[in-house]
Amino acid sequence: MIRKTATLMCALVGALAVLSALQGFASADEPGFVAEWSVKPEFDGKKKLRKSISGAACAPVAPPVCVVALDEKQRTQFFTLDGNRIIPGKSMRLLPKELNGAKTGEIDAEGAAYGDGFFYIVGSHGLSRKKAEFNSSSFFLFRFPVDGETGVPEFKFSKKTVAPVIERTDELRAILKGAPDPIGHYAEKPLGEGDGGVNIEGLAYRDGRLYIGLRGPSVDGRAFLRSVNVDALFSNSKPDLDVIELALGSGAGVRDLAAVSDGLIVLSGPVQSKGDYALHHLRFPSLTLSTLADLKMPDRDHKAETVLVLSENRDSFDLLVMYDGAVDGGPREYHLLR
Repeated sequence: MIRKTATLMCALVGALAVLSALQGFASADEPGFVAEWSVKPEFDGKKKLRKSISGAACAPVAPPVCVVALDEKQRTQFFTLDGNRIIPGKSMRLLPKELNGAKTGEIDAEGAAYGDGFFYIVGSHGLSRKKAEFNSSSFFLFRFPVDGETGVPEFKFSKKTVAPVIERTDELRAILKGAPDPIGHYAEKPLGEGDGGVNIEGLAYRDGRLYIGLRGPSVDGRAFLRSVNVDALFSNSKPDLDVIELALGSGAGVRDLAAVSDGLIVLSGPVQSKGDYALHHLRFPSLTLSTLADLKMPDRDHKAETVLVLSENRDSFDLLVMYDGAVDGGPREYHLLR
């Protein structure tokens, strides 16, 4: 087992902008903010489902083809990017209504990633937040192939039935429970107490590995990533496991991850209900962690839970942030210096 530690390195205009900043809400003067994006047409489903976007990932094709992670229902939905607009597409069922004669529950998807011709979508792998109940349907990692040139599946799919080509595994459950403390100690523990039980909220793919970002636990100002070679999850390959510690500060955990050329973008936020959100750059192989920007929420009920990399160069990143609690994710673009 390899344990790695990342070390954190660490005038508003107009009265309305000052008031907005003091209240912790976003304004047009927020550093790095570029523009709000539109979503047309709407994502599928009722407003509750459309407010449940908790992750997304895009295939690097032109135009980008992407999927959302929804913490409601049992499906995902495709979308594309066009200028400063999100265009929702077809929905795809990931989990059948029954498994082995028993009804399935919501998959509570919290993260998505793309790599080498596959999309990945992961459930929370945690107990329910309010009642600390176990739901086996949230302990799956799903993947499905797409055409590497178009980013589009070459198989038929629908939101009613699960296509046979869609794979799922529950191997991550054992990988989290078997992790060194504190991860193993907090696996399948109540989320709303103290440091918070293990709860996946971020996923990224780099060089044949999946990086799993944990919202909880947060211990002594440290948050955690668990990484594993993909082959160990979907074949009989031997697991090659890592733990990376992130010095995000007291009570802060990972809310999303996105791969970049030299590492990961980390979206951080509170383990519990209240706290600050920020974007960070984790550089490989040094594991140096630097803060790109502190984020203001557009509304008191919005939680930043998705970050997409629109583009990057040697000096900066263009990122799209989406929010759980906002209808259709409420996407906002940021231009941030490295």
